[in-house]
Formats: sequence, structure tokens, C-alpha cells
Amino acid sequence: MNSTDSTRIILADAQPVYREGIKSLLTELQNNYRVEEAGNSKELKPALLSFHPDILILDYDPVYFDADELLGTLSVIPECKVILISSQKKKTDLFKLLDSNVYCVLTKECRKIDVRQAIIGAIQGEKFFCTFALDLLLADRKSTPSIPASPPEGLSVRETEIIRQIASGKSNKEIAGIMHLSQHTIHSHRRNIMRKLQLHSAIELCNYALESGIVKRSP
Repeated sequence: MNSTDSTRIILADAQPVYREGIKSLLTELQNNYRVEEAGNSKELKPALLSFHPDILILDYDPVYFDADELLGTLSVIPECKVILISSQKKKTDLFKLLDSNVYCVLTKECRKIDVRQAIIGAIQGEKFFCTFALDLLLADRKSTPSIPASPPEGLSVRETEIIRQIASGKSNKEIAGIMHLSQHTIHSHRRNIMRKLQLHSAIELCNYALESGIVKRSP
């Protein structure tokens, strides 16, 4: 996506008031956006196929949006990056959607700054999972026993620390600032980590962090 081009965004939310809030936030970001809206699956499918959005901001509610139908539609426009917002406590459908180019996961409890960071991150091709979303998706996992402080076999100390920061919900930019490295270096480390561990998503990486003891659940 060229920075001078319009970013095509579909806002999919059953509540018009919430869609207006997101549009107001997009105005504040002062980028060149073209926006379409959908209030349910019936409206969303033709909008996706005709508008070919760069980004779909989806407030997922199974009452209004069917997960299986959405997956089928998104499979024909794989270039569309999905920002998933949910207040759902049931995680089954959320995990289905995570396999469909979801770049960012937020919840209705997220702050405005989190929504802003997710949008900017998706435009730049970076993934973002807010702390609330990670808690929601990993809530049913039990704490893992403590393990030695040395990094898991095959991972460097630096890679282990990057995994810890990712699992805490931090973006590449934030991790770069904390570790005094460039964003490009962090991106390269993330790619190498995923390759070494044969993982394909940030959620899988967070699960690994918990299971390996790199990150421990709060009691």
C-alpha cells in the first residue's frame, strides 16, 4: 500500500454509534481514508467483495456476524488485514477468526490509544494484541511451573526477552525502545523466532511463552 494512496477501510459493527466513534478516530489520525460500513453479515459480504478493503475493523458479535461465512469471504481477499474487536467471553469463534489474517485483536475495554495503535499498526503491516485481548484469549490456561532462567534450547537470551515483551502485548516500536534496538532489528528477530519455533501467529507465540515458562500467569 502506497502511503499516498487512500486506505480503504470497512467498519463492521452492529452499533451505528460505535462506527461513528471509529470514524471520528480515523479523522483524528489525519490520513487519507475511504470508509464503508456494515451492520451485519448480509451487508458485510458484498461490501468486502466490491470494496476490496485494505483493512476490516470488525466488532465481532456472532449474533450479527457469522464466523464461518466471514472466513469464506476473507479467503478470497487475503490482502485485507483484519482488526478484530470483541466483547465475547466465548473464545471458540475468535480462534477461528485468528487464522484469517487477523493483524490486531482488541476488546471493547481497550483504550482509545490501543485502537489508534492497532489501526496504524495494520496500515504498516505490524500486528498488535492488546493486554485485554491476550487475557481474554489465554484466560483458561493454567499457570506453568517455574523453569530455570536460562532461555529454552535454540533461543538466545535476546530472543527470549523479545518473546516476553510480545506476550505482554507490546508492539515492535515499543520493544525497540525498551531494548534500544531498531524496529527493523526487532522485526527480523520476530521472524527468526517464528521460524525457529515453527509458529505462525502472535497468539501461538503467546501460548508458547506460557507453556515454556518464559511468561507466567498472574496468580
